[in-house]
Amino acid sequence: MNQLFLIDTHCHLHFPAYDADRDEVVARMREQRIGALTIGTALQNAQRGIALAESLEHVWATVGLHPAHTTSEYVDVDEGMVDEHDVTVDALVSLAKTSKKVVAIGEAGLDFYRLPEDRESAIQKQEQVFRTHVSAAKQLDLPLVIHCRDALTRLAEVLAEENYARGVVHSFTGTWAEAKPLIDLGMHIAVNGIATFPLRKGQDPSTAINETIRRIPIDRLLVETDAPWLAPAKYRGKRNEPSWVLEVAKHVANVRGMTLEDVALQTTANAIGLFKFA
Repeated sequence: MNQLFLIDTHCHLHFPAYDADRDEVVARMREQRIGALTIGTALQNAQRGIALAESLEHVWATVGLHPAHTTSEYVDVDEGMVDEHDVTVDALVSLAKTSKKVVAIGEAGLDFYRLPEDRESAIQKQEQVFRTHVSAAKQLDLPLVIHCRDALTRLAEVLAEENYARGVVHSFTGTWAEAKPLIDLGMHIAVNGIATFPLRKGQDPSTAINETIRRIPIDRLLVETDAPWLAPAKYRGKRNEPSWVLEVAKHVANVRGMTLEDVALQTTANAIGLFKFA
């Protein structure tokens, strides 16, 4: 494992966005010594993720249902069609057990950014499905990969209620005040290309993600891309890919006053410690 320089702890390498040139994308990862966790957002595509992970060294997979799919019919062409809106503990556990390359349950969580008119019912549905993922993670003794948008306070409450805060909140863009309760519970925090974007007009720097990056305990910090989305500033507007996690690590190093090598060494160790990669 020590031959890896960085691990992209959240990408979707098995998605249709890479069908035309996946081999070239993987080759660029190999050149940069970058491993990847390819994240399932529904059971159907999680099966593809597992198959890809089985075929590649230093690529691992997860099993989960993205919270937006529980309450929305939206289809993203880069992800492909998803017609799943619910999942059972048995279904999650059964699929996860099919491969040692499955190292986490998720992408699961809460997404209150766009909800249908019956907001309260949608929130209840998302929480029910999220708790189903927590139950599966407990049964399998695996960490959670959590998506959370506009619901960080509620996420901390649910994790505390479930007494299971082993995992990572991915694509974190919140304030330190929002990160600290999750860290206190035991969670890791992952940042991606969004952190490299300039401040919004009029934004208070104290509320920006850079302040959070500075204050996250270094042993709880992970780097990711969320590829094919959210390319870092250097490549903004292009399809993202796992090798560009290097730009995220460079940004973290600059913000924290560390060398790139030290950030890579620590975040890679953090990822290995959390996910127990085999």
